[in-house]
Amino acid sequence: MSDLLLERDGAVAIVRFNRPERLNAFTPEMNLALTELLRTLRDDEAVRVVILTGAGRAFSAGADLKALVASGGRSAAVGYQRVKAAGLRIAELMEFPKPTIAAVNGVVAGFACSLAFACDVVLAAASARFAIGFSKIGYVPDGGVSYFLPRLAGLPRAKELYFRGEPITAAEADRIGLVNRVVADERLMGEALELARQIAERPAAALRMGKAILNRSLAADYCTVIELEAQAQGILGTTEEHQQAVRAFAERGRKD
Repeated sequence: MSDLLLERDGAVAIVRFNRPERLNAFTPEMNLALTELLRTLRDDEAVRVVILTGAGRAFSAGADLKALVASGGRSAAVGYQRVKAAGLRIAELMEFPKPTIAAVNGVVAGFACSLAFACDVVLAAASARFAIGFSKIGYVPDGGVSYFLPRLAGLPRAKELYFRGEPITAAEADRIGLVNRVVADERLMGEALELARQIAERPAAALRMGKAILNRSLAADYCTVIELEAQAQGILGTTEEHQQAVRAFAERGRKD
């Protein structure tokens, strides 16, 4: 049985973490497989939006600590390489050129929180629990968690989440800005698919460029951002997708 399942719904690809007996905890091999799968989906022109979710009662419990110990994860050199590689894989997901949605079901812990936060939209089931538990096992946050938490929740809350290491509810995650919204458990995948289908109808080049600009905006000054906007708009104005969208918009206006 594969640790990753790929399903397709038209232009939407659904990647499901599939180790439910281990709460979808990631082994090194599973990490590499996810990276390769995302690269395949990146180059697949039929895919417009990607959804990440988990099988069973968890999104993912993060790294499989048993697998790390078995692979010699206590070596400082090995630990460095593992954490650096995981962080770079998260960066690749964050810069993925197509819109991504995390449909967070159940437990999401450790570096798997970054798998969710690196997505463009985070939908959380009402029963979801976010566990930033690194301090409990004597670790600092890894996989980019230290990057995302202050930007999403603010520095004081980020520190408290790390220091305490206790899970928080989906409602609390929503209150402090970690997720876009909370939905009923039974509606999670339905709402994620509905949103993904809507996004998939938008011009792909515009989504790709707009996402890239928004990702850079927090670290860029105003003049840099408007320069990026102008460059992108100049290119997009020449595309057939843009021309078709304008014609369709004008036609709807005449009918109204």
